[in-house]
Amino acid sequence: MAERTYQCRRSKACRAWLPDSSFEWQEEAGQRRPFCLPGMCPNGKRSDTSEELLALQLELRKIREVARTAERDRDRALAELATTLDSLTTALDIREIAPAAALTPAEDHGDRSESVPILLCSDWHCGAVVRAESVNDLNAYDVDEFHRRAGALFRNALKVVRMVRSSCDIRQMVLWLGGDLIDNWLHPEQAQLQELSPTQQIIECERAIVAGIDHLLEYGGFERIVIPCSYGNHGRTTPKMQADNSHATSYEWLMYQSLRRHYRGEPRLEWRISDGNILYVEVLGQVLRFHHGDAIRYGGGIGGLTIPLQKWVHRQDQGIRADHSFFGHFHQLTMGTGWSVNGSLIGPTAYGLKLGFAPERPQQLLRFLDSERGWTGAFPVLTD
Repeated sequence: MAERTYQCRRSKACRAWLPDSSFEWQEEAGQRRPFCLPGMCPNGKRSDTSEELLALQLELRKIREVARTAERDRDRALAELATTLDSLTTALDIREIAPAAALTPAEDHGDRSESVPILLCSDWHCGAVVRAESVNDLNAYDVDEFHRRAGALFRNALKVVRMVRSSCDIRQMVLWLGGDLIDNWLHPEQAQLQELSPTQQIIECERAIVAGIDHLLEYGGFERIVIPCSYGNHGRTTPKMQADNSHATSYEWLMYQSLRRHYRGEPRLEWRISDGNILYVEVLGQVLRFHHGDAIRYGGGIGGLTIPLQKWVHRQDQGIRADHSFFGHFHQLTMGTGWSVNGSLIGPTAYGLKLGFAPERPQQLLRFLDSERGWTGAFPVLTD
């Protein structure tokens, strides 16, 4: 039998109808009236603060928190389930992908392109002495180390040539002798520390170049080696660089003449010795510009070497346009659109660290010009 319901008389704003078991009966003005029990008011109108009511309210709060936590856990579990189903679907799709046709080896039709390696040899600074303690043990350099690095340069360059030769024909090479090959006595500390005079440095440098060229001729398999020669600013015999007759005051220019005379009976070598600061050579239909780099004024600005270098190239193109320009001098192996800057053989020096230049390992640049694809590989030839 259903319980009888009564209208609660505790609050006029409520007057909720509740079953008999939810009431307590109290005498008021001589009449027996129904009042809702603690926690039983459906509209929250009960305002007594009895311990029983507070306990019920705390219990209700706990129950609600448990319900919210359970709801969050349920939503998290549903999200993880959806992610797992997506991963499973993806895995099943991958498993069902039809296999692609097998790749066949490339066929050699005998029409391989021709590639020309261009090895930059500059900033060797033969005769310089770098004491390890002066550069925080980043480097050590003397005449013996110079010969070791020069030999490693030519041997390692041929390793790269053999690698590239597997995919194209290489019959000729460009070997740029780009200046600052000797260190000279330009500053008091150079004369104080060096064991060789400038003329002795030329002899040692010439020995290293002859050993390198002989190695290329014997093991390189080249039909022709073009050797552009540029003098640098270190090999001068004058206190300052001169413009019109700088070749006549250069130890390096004299060394190039001696080298050409030494190889006068070798038809595979083609010497291009510049009497000016800039030298142009055509290779595979492209005009290449060679310049040591000392004419470019770089003050270490925010834009770095790139901005003054590109300005210089633009001005030179107003006279004779070149497809690519090669530089040394800065000891920073860098490449951009239309130009390349060589590294050095000497490596970090006390002078360079003092000026704040980042130390760069001894390396020289080797680039490849392809008859069909233009500029392809560019390799730093390491010597350490």
